[in-house]
Amino acid sequence: MKVAILGIPNFPLGKKIVPDERLDKLKELLHSPKIIYVSLELLDDSKLKESDGIICLEDKKTDLVLADLELIEKRLDEADDKEKQLLGRCQAELEKESLLNELNFSDEEKAILSNLCFLTLKPVLIVSSEKAENHNELIRNIYELMGCISFFTANEKELRAWSIKKGTTAVEAAGCIHSDIGRGFIKAEILGYEDILSCAGVNQAKAKGLLHLEDKDYVVKDGALIKFRFNV
Repeated sequence: MKVAILGIPNFPLGKKIVPDERLDKLKELLHSPKIIYVSLELLDDSKLKESDGIICLEDKKTDLVLADLELIEKRLDEADDKEKQLLGRCQAELEKESLLNELNFSDEEKAILSNLCFLTLKPVLIVSSEKAENHNELIRNIYELMGCISFFTANEKELRAWSIKKGTTAVEAAGCIHSDIGRGFIKAEILGYEDILSCAGVNQAKAKGLLHLEDKDYVVKDGALIKFRFNV
């Protein structure tokens, strides 16, 4: 996942972890020798078009709006009537300094807009100058704004967080780890993070009957500790 930074000076760029205190607490309970966090790639503002999300200083919001308005002006001459109508609607909202990601579009409209690289269609985290220095919090917030959640796996070598989109099924989550696990999926053994924490351990949570087995269509919840049963 790539996140572009706009207008925030001295923001450290490159590959950065998504801080998650749940991993730190699980490490203590599981005595894991190693933690692997989810990471994001933070880019400068020359890579806005390449990014999956944007962290933008409040004063720079207008720059994003103007870039999209310019794109509309260039596109209108080539658009058919249906697209012109849609672009006109977008233009009217942008002129009010609304971001396009705040609007509701039909699936057909989304398909048209997806090919046009509008910046304000992306998840955009607008931050004040007062909050711009809290880099860890901004990274966590843009991660959530992009519709991402994390599930965890653990073995004797490591405790690891995996990034998925909200609504991801168990078999899809298994495939994120390895295609073979997804292909050979049998069941998912799942413990909730809060259950582990309240019981002060995995074995204690299992002893209380809190582990549940789920099929491939189960929608994974944020913070779940999962062991996948599979056969290939």
